[in-house]
Amino acid sequence: MRQTDFMILGLLGESPLSGYQIKKIVDIRFRFFWSESFGQIFPALRSLASEGMIEEVPADGAQKRGRKTYRITPAGTEALKHWLMQPVEKETYRLEILLKMYFSNYVEPEAMLNHMQAFQAAHRQQLYILDRFQKEVEGIIDRDENHGEVLRVIDCGQKLNRAYLEWSRETIVYLERKKNNAAKNS
Repeated sequence: MRQTDFMILGLLGESPLSGYQIKKIVDIRFRFFWSESFGQIFPALRSLASEGMIEEVPADGAQKRGRKTYRITPAGTEALKHWLMQPVEKETYRLEILLKMYFSNYVEPEAMLNHMQAFQAAHRQQLYILDRFQKEVEGIIDRDENHGEVLRVIDCGQKLNRAYLEWSRETIVYLERKKNNAAKNS
């Protein structure tokens, strides 16, 4: 099974969901550390259903026509528990901004400066969202057994985004200085 499968099992362990609802949760709750496309989610749902890890919830009158809702099965819960006990795979770290920074000597400093300003704005927004999510979860901390763990994940995201913001501020200063020096020398 793939990590996408386990992410889906974990979310379906919280409550029955459709593929669209899973995508929305990933885009909101997990966006700073995880992404999934519809092209990953829907095939995974079909596969998990065929393996007996999840099952379709019988449709009721309120359910949108054609939108299937799934729930985890006991076999899916066991698979999720087994995966949680396994060692964490090697983490991957791919930031295009770092790759562009590495090779940015091929372009004028202004190009990288624009990228850095966009990077900084995106992480400022992400930190704002995480701060709001933290307040929301803290307000309902006793309603679900995993809220302490959710707060730990949010804390990591906040710290990462603060580090990205600090690095981007320093890098913007560096690039502005480089731009000014290039203007003086031309």
